[in-house]
Amino acid sequence: MRKCYSFLIASLFFFNCVSAQTPVDYSIQLTATTTPSPAQIKINWKKIPSVTSYQVFRKAKTATSFGSAIATLSATDSFYTDNTVLDNATYEYQVIGGTTASGYIYASVKAPAIHNRGTLLLLVDSTFSDSCAAEIKRLKNDIRADGWAVIQKTFLRTETVTNIKNHIKSTFVADNSTNAVLILGHLAVPYSGNINPDGHPDHLGAWPADCFYADIDGTWTDASVNSTAASRAQNKNIPGDGKFDQSVLPSNVELQISRIDFANMPAFSKTEIQMMRSYLNRDHSYKMDSLAILHRALIDDNFGISTTEPFAANGWRNFMPLLGNNSTQSIDYITSLNTATYQWSYGCGGGSYTSASGIGNTTNIAANNVNGIFTMLFGSYFGDWDAQDNFLRAPLCANTPALTNCWAGRPHWFFHHMTLGEHIGYSTLLAQNNDGNLYQAYNNYGSRMVHIALMGDLTLRTDYIKPANNIILTTTTGGAKITWGSSPDGGVVGYYVYRSDAEYGTYTLRSGLVNINSYVDSYGTNGMKYYMVKPVKLQSTASGNYYNTGLGIVSTPLNITYFHPDTFATSAQQIISAQNEVVVFPNPASTQLNIRFSNDYPEQVKLIIRNQLGQTVISQSQNQVKNNTLSIDISALPEGIYYLILSNNKEINTYKWLKTP
Repeated sequence: MRKCYSFLIASLFFFNCVSAQTPVDYSIQLTATTTPSPAQIKINWKKIPSVTSYQVFRKAKTATSFGSAIATLSATDSFYTDNTVLDNATYEYQVIGGTTASGYIYASVKAPAIHNRGTLLLLVDSTFSDSCAAEIKRLKNDIRADGWAVIQKTFLRTETVTNIKNHIKSTFVADNSTNAVLILGHLAVPYSGNINPDGHPDHLGAWPADCFYADIDGTWTDASVNSTAASRAQNKNIPGDGKFDQSVLPSNVELQISRIDFANMPAFSKTEIQMMRSYLNRDHSYKMDSLAILHRALIDDNFGISTTEPFAANGWRNFMPLLGNNSTQSIDYITSLNTATYQWSYGCGGGSYTSASGIGNTTNIAANNVNGIFTMLFGSYFGDWDAQDNFLRAPLCANTPALTNCWAGRPHWFFHHMTLGEHIGYSTLLAQNNDGNLYQAYNNYGSRMVHIALMGDLTLRTDYIKPANNIILTTTTGGAKITWGSSPDGGVVGYYVYRSDAEYGTYTLRSGLVNINSYVDSYGTNGMKYYMVKPVKLQSTASGNYYNTGLGIVSTPLNITYFHPDTFATSAQQIISAQNEVVVFPNPASTQLNIRFSNDYPEQVKLIIRNQLGQTVISQSQNQVKNNTLSIDISALPEGIYYLILSNNKEINTYKWLKTP
């Protein structure tokens, strides 16, 4: 086994070096405990002997900076309690210990469910379009069932990088909800840069750069780099050869991207098609909550801090908020995963294209199972993944395959958002765009370089629940009736109902949390409709709690005629209920919505306004005076489509209206 590693000079390091004994000392391992009333999040950590003080920061999920510290604590402190939180909001915390240690957690008392994840472009290598047609269809169904719209495009394996990129860009322009690309097979691999993030002179040049496909508006050129020292021909990069000049991202990538690729892996006895089927079968089983995977982790660290870079901190920092205390073991990678299950794993050691010292080689993995889901590996050479029998792709080729892998060490990766229901593609986007300042790690070389990539299915999450079953869609007077069988998961607290005009289009939330097994949808635009039902449970994690939805089941389509047409009136018109009892105006409305009740309308009325995600934004009960007009201040609501729901002891009426600036 080849043992080799070179070290980059200290001027590349992010923090000033200080002494610490193990990579654990560079990782602030965070967990959270929460209280619902009054709402409170308590951030806990294991104290690090070398740290003299801790700074705590907080930001919203989408904020681009943590700003100033909200607390500075002493070396003896091991927790921070945040009393300024809402019970249904999420918060991202950063804890910095001295000048060397960092930790991250994404926490909530009861984070709301994620209903829509965007639009995923599935690019299929034609090698698999017929041979794996059933598995690809099932993959599309599973991705759709988790809140994605799906667009599929099949390419010949010989298609060019440029043509594939042009298709991605045109898809994004036509539908700007497109936010992810999943490559199935060995479609053209972009190469870019003059880099050797593993430090070896004979590995300097262009590396695989799928991030090129994910960057919509960056400028990529092929004119300036002239680098021919690399020993592997694919890494040589000269002007006009189709390999790009950029070593770091020219702009932030807009799209999440990953690849499932089994090409050129002869160490495994199975063919590409057989490995693709094996992978997709296990991918489906995991999403169905059918695998007995223990939520624990292992770390096989063969570097320690001998390189002055704590690579294994990628494991220690991430695994605590994902899995909790006492969930991580320092044990052997291949033998442990062959005989037992670990949801997460990390291994590092001096590498070659096909091995990592102290872990093993591609042939060893071919002879064993990899009974995990998410793994990280790091060592020289094999981060350049488009090579024969590549060690980074090997776990996905195993008899029992892992489902994702990434080269985590240069730079570090951050997966803490996954603990509240995010998928791993979200973490990939953060890893590629992170400049080393937002998410910090000691000596974090390689930030924003073009080699950062995820192998596997980017839509995967940490927690799944068993889906409902036997959905039936029928027409009823004034709309659609949806019925279904219960999820066998014991923790289910209810169901959400969604609707789409297209089989793989966007499924829009139509209900609040339904605690029976039927729902009637009485408003919409008449036409052919698909309905989806998802179970939901309150999932407890080491970072708090969130409403976790299982994969949805989808009905056969029916042509539906709705009781309340899904149309807008002009501002000069009124919306009148079928009984002519209520008038709602104007529509669209900007600052005030008026409701006029007829003479015979009951005195007690409950009023609810919900947004398109089904979230209640206004709720109140009114004792109405006959002939009264009620005015509601809507000036604080964001622009968009809303539903006004009026109920009394006899009926419920729903009105759709548009909020304008």
